[in-house]
Amino acid sequence: MSDKPFPYIDGSGNVVIPFNSDPQYHFWKGGKNLVDILQEMKITEEVWRKHTEKPYPERTA
Repeated sequence: MSDKPFPYIDGSGNVVIPFNSDPQYHFWKGGKNLVDILQEMKITEEVWRKHTEKPYPERTA
């Protein structure tokens, strides 16, 4: 397991991707697509809509 910080949601509902996180999360430098990161984080629909216009993914139990 990596000791690098992971993306997280701050108190205002913003996705925070630390610069010293694993480079796979650096979407601005060719890492994973932001939508893929949001799905991995399992964020709420409210936070999802704040960061992308793509439809919120359906959750299956």
